[in-house]
Amino acid sequence: MPKDGPWHICVQFALAIVNYKDETCYRSATAQHRFNPYEADWGFNHLVKLNQLFIPLDPSKSDRSLVEDDKTVVIIHMRVLKDITGFLWHNYLSYDSKKSTGMVGLRNQGATCYMNSLLQSLYFIPYFRKATFSIPTEHDLPAKSIPLALQRVFYLLQHSDSPVGTTELTKSFGWDAMDSFMQHDVQEFNRVLQENLETKMVGTTVEGVIGNLFVGKYKSYVRCLDVDFESSRVEDFYDIQLNVKGKINVTDSFQDYISTEMLDGDNKYFAENFGLQRAEKGVTFVTLPPVLFLQLKRFEYDVEHDCMVKINDRYEYSETLNLDSFLEQKPITPQSYWLYGVLVHTGNITGGHYCAFLRPQRSGNWFKFDDDRVTPCLPNEVFEDNFGGDNSKLYPSNVVVPKHSKRYTNAYMLIYMRDRDTDSIFISLDDADVQEHLRKRMESEQIEAEKKRKDREEQHHFVNIKVVLEEHAAKHRGFDLCNFESRASPITEVLSFKERKENSLADFRVGFPGVFPVSNTFGRNYLESLCTYLPTALEEIREKFSKAQGNELRLFVEISEPNDKSSPTQGDKSITVFLKYYDPTTSLVRYVGSIYIPNKTSKISDILPALWKRASLPAKTKLLVFEEVRPDMIDELSLRQTFAKAEISDGDIILYQRDMTGLEAQIEDATIGTAKQYFDQMHNRNTIVFKPKPGTETKSRRELELVLHKKMLYDDVIAKLAEKIGGNPLRIQVFTGSGLMSNMPVRRHDKMVLRDMLNVGYYNQLVSSSVLYYEELEVDVSELETKRFLTVSFVERNGSELGPYSLLVPKNATAGDVIKKLKTHVGDLPVHQRADLRLYEVIKHKIQKFYSNSDTVRDVSEMSIFYVEDVSPEDNKLRKGDAHVHVFSYNGNPTRAHGIPFKFALRKGELFSATRERLSARIDMSDTDAVKAKWFIVPSGFANPIPVLECKLLLTDILAEKNFGPYDYIGVDRPGKSDRTVRDVNAGKGIKMTN
Repeated sequence: MPKDGPWHICVQFALAIVNYKDETCYRSATAQHRFNPYEADWGFNHLVKLNQLFIPLDPSKSDRSLVEDDKTVVIIHMRVLKDITGFLWHNYLSYDSKKSTGMVGLRNQGATCYMNSLLQSLYFIPYFRKATFSIPTEHDLPAKSIPLALQRVFYLLQHSDSPVGTTELTKSFGWDAMDSFMQHDVQEFNRVLQENLETKMVGTTVEGVIGNLFVGKYKSYVRCLDVDFESSRVEDFYDIQLNVKGKINVTDSFQDYISTEMLDGDNKYFAENFGLQRAEKGVTFVTLPPVLFLQLKRFEYDVEHDCMVKINDRYEYSETLNLDSFLEQKPITPQSYWLYGVLVHTGNITGGHYCAFLRPQRSGNWFKFDDDRVTPCLPNEVFEDNFGGDNSKLYPSNVVVPKHSKRYTNAYMLIYMRDRDTDSIFISLDDADVQEHLRKRMESEQIEAEKKRKDREEQHHFVNIKVVLEEHAAKHRGFDLCNFESRASPITEVLSFKERKENSLADFRVGFPGVFPVSNTFGRNYLESLCTYLPTALEEIREKFSKAQGNELRLFVEISEPNDKSSPTQGDKSITVFLKYYDPTTSLVRYVGSIYIPNKTSKISDILPALWKRASLPAKTKLLVFEEVRPDMIDELSLRQTFAKAEISDGDIILYQRDMTGLEAQIEDATIGTAKQYFDQMHNRNTIVFKPKPGTETKSRRELELVLHKKMLYDDVIAKLAEKIGGNPLRIQVFTGSGLMSNMPVRRHDKMVLRDMLNVGYYNQLVSSSVLYYEELEVDVSELETKRFLTVSFVERNGSELGPYSLLVPKNATAGDVIKKLKTHVGDLPVHQRADLRLYEVIKHKIQKFYSNSDTVRDVSEMSIFYVEDVSPEDNKLRKGDAHVHVFSYNGNPTRAHGIPFKFALRKGELFSATRERLSARIDMSDTDAVKAKWFIVPSGFANPIPVLECKLLLTDILAEKNFGPYDYIGVDRPGKSDRTVRDVNAGKGIKMTN
């Protein structure tokens, strides 16, 4: 094989050693490999140990060994595979998507694979891309405009040679870093993004594009069988959610989608002017969109295990799809579609990974878009590999399939294109379709990126030099002589140079006049005159003096006066130190030059005259002298010490100030009366971002920043915050990010300081944060030690709600106390609503407990919501054979509960049709909603809900047989007010785009 060049061979091979008399006695190994110039040698370290060749292979079955009569058989099988895509078994170490496919991927910010998959799917729809480019964005701010940020992503996908970042796009959504590490549902993301763009397109030349491309219409109806009556409603849809469980393929799911439900017997439909009638209820499609998104419902509620699960069953989809038979009226032109894209999910209910398989042209090849990598793929990878099911087909017929052979990689969303719209969707685009301001911005970014790339490529030829002059040090007010990179204080503006590494210091010196004693001071270990290094290459000097700073050489340059020929000759006992003066009357520290000390055995007091002169102080002024070691280590020096005993060496910094004993009145800020206190404050100061607790934002309660000391006491922090917002410090409580999620404020104690406040909670101990959330209460925080807030609503007899109200009650309050407190918020009630009120506790829309007036509410969950309901005499009075049962509403499955649950009286002998009418009135449902609602008996634990109408019995008969327990329910399956989009558990929190 050639030793270089772009060759490769994909080979599967097997090696076996077999007993020449018995072929069942053998040892074998198999492998596959992509041989190439870099991996031309591949095989096995060993097949069998030499000492095992002559001993029985399996003594329990046979005494045969691999070598018998000094003979054995070696078998080699090899199969060379044709690499159709050119990338079979590629390791992708040096893979370039652009060179290989002409396309680039999108970088993953942490858990944004779902977003990357959808963005690629939308990008390769040219009609949509052109419409996006046409949204006016010339005056938009990049961080505040979703259309502009999306235009940028699309432009870079079109022109970039490397993977494209999406950070600017997610910032335009109003997301922070935490959102980028939270995986959402791709179907919900698609819906929210389309709705946002649709709003931005209103009033522009591309208004209506979203609807023209993605929106279809369906009709839900109830049609009477024996009279001419139909009730129907037509609605828009952006995608169709198809059942996977129990279905074979897409066509089977569509049949299930439009299947009708019979309304007869006790469940007859009440038709206006016709009374109760037999009817059928169903859905049919009125129009279908050119681009059809089909979400496969892979995530469903498992009734038996009371949890969400992923459906990994085999489910097939085809390359073409005809939907004529699912339309209300036979279409004039066939509704034939071809498969454009498949979005795939790998993983389970707790998390996973998304990628997309797309075919940018109908007659083109398939490509896999996996974040930053784009690769060609075969149809088998698009279809068979993502149907789901198990891996049984991968095993020979005589091999037992492992128990855990389910495939957790399967299609989650399908995108089909309508045949007759293909040409109008796949229009040609060029740079003229991009707005000029966007094109100029992108070209400017590309020029800057190219410059940075060239700089990186050439960086190894150059050394970066930072030069600090005395004038720079004179402006610095912090630790050391300047600040190169710490964000805790202003960065010092110094001179920057870029020189070739082989240039000498003498070459570099040409740019500076006068004598050139050059010193490196920023390693903080030594200072050395570089006069003797003038012929030396800059790279050698960097290696010797500035290696810790990477490719940067940091120099301090003293430039002498033109006639000053002096240059200190350094000997073994001489040192040069830098001087800084702190003035407590102005709270400022400044550089006052350097001083040459011929003999370090001299006393520190010997330089007092120089110190007085540099600071313009009268002679004999009493001084305090320190050494700057670290920001948190400012050591006071004794004037009687020698420099040697004080361990002062070349390049050290001596800091001094007046002794303010007896002069305290002149000190500007008593908290920083000494240089040591000054640097302690600088080192420990922190910019804290205070944000209003979500839901409490007002014009006066906004986000703000305060510069505070990390050792500031809790009470002082709150006082500073209260002063800034004009609030009462006694009523302000603060939360960390993790405390906010659990609604647990920072608990004050006497020694708590700001640093402790920021580290409350496990998450905050792991991740450094400078953000606190605040809330101003209506009562003093101290009251919460003996009281607590309860969320309470009043429920009227027709099911309508007043509230909720946040009530502050004693921790040992009774239900009667809570009801009395609620009355002060609700106001005067009718007479019939005063007599019999009862309190009950609800968690996640399900009743937990009913309270008598004397029961305390001490031990209740933070998640509890309380309801006070007016109990009618009819509900409260049970006759013989009657029963009470709890009722709650949910959407799809019992875990998606909503609304207000309640206790309901069931009457003996009452038909379900009458019971349903009373329930509908109690829930305040319209006639239309009541017909669509499905009624279930939901036993404790939500195991095996029983459809009421399938029992073909009186409801009371069912109850009598069931003997309802305290946690058994009547469940009403109906949409809630906020249930237009149902997210699966994989979505994390709901997606919001704030711009």
